[in-house]
Amino acid sequence: MRHSMIAALLCAASTVAITASAKADAIGPTVEITLGGGQENGAIGGFDIFLPFGFGARSIGFGDLRGHMNNDQMDQLSAGLGWRMKLDGVWTVGAYGYYDYLHTDRDNDFHQISAGAELISRDMVFRLNGYLPFGDKYGSAADANAALIEAGRLVFRAGREQAMRGVDGEAGFRLPMFDAKSSARMMLYGGGYWYDGDRLDDITGVSARAELSFSDLPGFTQGSTFSLSAGFTYDNEDRAEGQFLARLRIPLGKAGPALADRDPLMQRVERANFIRTAVGATGDAEAAIYADTGNVVGNVRTVSSATGDATAINSAMAAAGENALILADGVILLNQTLLLTSGQFIVGGQGGLEIIGARSGGTATFTRSGAETRLVGSTTTADVLAMADDSGAVGLSIRGGRDGVVANGVDNILLRNLDIAQTAGNGIFLANVDGARIEGSKIHDLTICSNNTECEFSIFNPERSVPNTAISLFSAKDVTIRDVEIQDVTYGIFANAAFDDIDDWENDIYGLRAPNPTTGLTIENVSITNTRREAIQLVGASDISIKNLSIDNIAMDRTMDLIVIMSSSGISMDGLTLAGGVNALQFIGPSAFADPASDIAVSNVTIRDTSRAGIMMNMGSSNVAFSNIEITNAGTHGVYLYGPSFFGGALGDISFDDVKVFSSTDEAVHLAGELSNLSGSIAVGQAPANCVADTGTWTSTTLSQNNGETFSVGGTVILPSTLPAGCR
Repeated sequence: MRHSMIAALLCAASTVAITASAKADAIGPTVEITLGGGQENGAIGGFDIFLPFGFGARSIGFGDLRGHMNNDQMDQLSAGLGWRMKLDGVWTVGAYGYYDYLHTDRDNDFHQISAGAELISRDMVFRLNGYLPFGDKYGSAADANAALIEAGRLVFRAGREQAMRGVDGEAGFRLPMFDAKSSARMMLYGGGYWYDGDRLDDITGVSARAELSFSDLPGFTQGSTFSLSAGFTYDNEDRAEGQFLARLRIPLGKAGPALADRDPLMQRVERANFIRTAVGATGDAEAAIYADTGNVVGNVRTVSSATGDATAINSAMAAAGENALILADGVILLNQTLLLTSGQFIVGGQGGLEIIGARSGGTATFTRSGAETRLVGSTTTADVLAMADDSGAVGLSIRGGRDGVVANGVDNILLRNLDIAQTAGNGIFLANVDGARIEGSKIHDLTICSNNTECEFSIFNPERSVPNTAISLFSAKDVTIRDVEIQDVTYGIFANAAFDDIDDWENDIYGLRAPNPTTGLTIENVSITNTRREAIQLVGASDISIKNLSIDNIAMDRTMDLIVIMSSSGISMDGLTLAGGVNALQFIGPSAFADPASDIAVSNVTIRDTSRAGIMMNMGSSNVAFSNIEITNAGTHGVYLYGPSFFGGALGDISFDDVKVFSSTDEAVHLAGELSNLSGSIAVGQAPANCVADTGTWTSTTLSQNNGETFSVGGTVILPSTLPAGCR
């Protein structure tokens, strides 16, 4: 629409120009086309219609209509009136005024008036222009929003684009490289400019340009001119900028010998092609709000080793009050836990926070660009950092201590861009937390525990949180783990809960149950490499989403299963790459211990190089759907289904859609125990046998299909029955 408006105005002006040129006794208007480019404005296109009127022996009035646009989608229209008069046989004086309209690439509109004066001769030129914006001089520029520390507080200032007032001037002279009457002419110009805006530093600069022109072009109207201009500017904002322009100027009516000789009365007016704008965080100061919690940022305090020991630092942070922003610098040794209070955020030297302006609602990122901040726990009996309600830790390295970060019984915490290593216990431990985000962090090189008694999970003590876990969750709700890298640890992610021993035999509810499971867990874009034990273990968890997960334990000499789902339900897994380990996917749910693993969907998974099975299911797992699964180089079986009859451990309602066992050392599929309602198919590539069923006295295999399901392996349907060794 903007371009259409410009085109319409220029067409109207062209019509006026052509009409004016039809008068036989009039010097006609000229049309000028400009093409070029520069570092500041990119590619430039322009159109200029110069309309002389009120001719006299020594003076002329003129109108001028211009349009300019560039590839940054900036469009400007300019309309001006001017007057020129010859003072003697050498000098011509002129004055003019313009109205300018600019539409910027940020969709802002600006208006400006300007005035200028000039002194022109055949060989020399002097010009001075002044520019004054009017109306709404400010437009939005969200990309320039800023969060700044001012007078000990963090404030938000909205980014604004504003039109600047200013002046420019130049002087030029003809180089004597061509004869004065030659159709070719070389001019050299030099000048300067100054612009000013509210809450912006003044812009001062110098300019220089050279212009080579040729007049009376063959095939064009007498007085036509083609010029090439190369310019250079340097100022305290844009530094060095270059520009190249090519112009073709064509008279539409009577030219006359004066015009052919470059009469100063008819020369173009030299002025800025675009209203000068600047972008900066110049909005009024607003209270800053933590985007992650919605709390207004409180006092800003800096802590470092110079603050004192951990006791002194904790005192300083407590004195800062709720919602304070704690800026941590350098290496800080801690002989006790660093304690955040309600709403506080601690930010390291390379951290950043999303901030919202309290009045405008605009957003900005508060960033620090200092040296790495490292919190170092000097004792294995104290954690390094403890969280509080609505608190956050950003851009920190954490080393040593018992657990790197702990949170117990708090709500709504943020852990972002952390680097945690060398802890004696867990990297992050969240217990009874409601609402947590762990993002963009790396947890690596924690203490490796190889003692089974100390580190192995036991169904006889299910609520014991195993130590030496990168991220340990206990009865935690709504936790998101996103864009996290875990490497060289004992456990990767472990989620469990407190269990109650239920003895309601009348309602067939008995055994251990988790009344407050870890629930609402999201794991997304996470990589786990080299875990001594399980990479992910879920015990008594529910409502879990796992997307884009990579686990690689191939390089580990000793390892366990990659993903273990025990007595957990409501789980969706999509986009997994699993390599190494004993069993890649292990589903367990002994009913005497707790509810079975159920209501699980697994899709788009590649499994390779396990020491045993790709998929292992036992102990009552039910209502599980597999889709688009590829298993390669399984150490024993591609898929192992085991439904022991004791403790009600039958497997049921398992579906397979586009599941392929490309290669396995033993049979592709192994069946054992009580199985029911299996559906779909498992394709087989290279394996000694497609399917094998247990046939012993205590380990016989039965398949029952209660709803007309069909289950096939390697293209052969497995019929309901007590299965023989070959499954059929």
